[in-house]
Amino acid sequence: MNFIESESARLFRLLASANWFESMERPAFVAAIGDFYGEVNMVHPFREGNGRAQRLLFEQIIVNVGYDIDWWQVEPAEWVQANIAAAFCDPSQLIAIFDRCVGEALG
Repeated sequence: MNFIESESARLFRLLASANWFESMERPAFVAAIGDFYGEVNMVHPFREGNGRAQRLLFEQIIVNVGYDIDWWQVEPAEWVQANIAAAFCDPSQLIAIFDRCVGEALG
């Protein structure tokens, strides 16, 4: 439990210090959001529902920054593999997925 609290606090301080990614251009934003998703996924605070909770959180972050998100652009097996790679410090697959799923600016 100590890891969950301390790591969550660290990650969300980083997110806040990056102004919730609000001022980033799309390429930098996609890279940041893909990397951040992998980091948050490692915290894994719940016995069930981590993926659903994370997708809701990240949808809110993405929409708040001004982009649409379409999760249907990714196959489940690809998603699992990308998260495994991120757990081994390779977020490139998650970044590629977010590049497909994050749409153009909403406004």
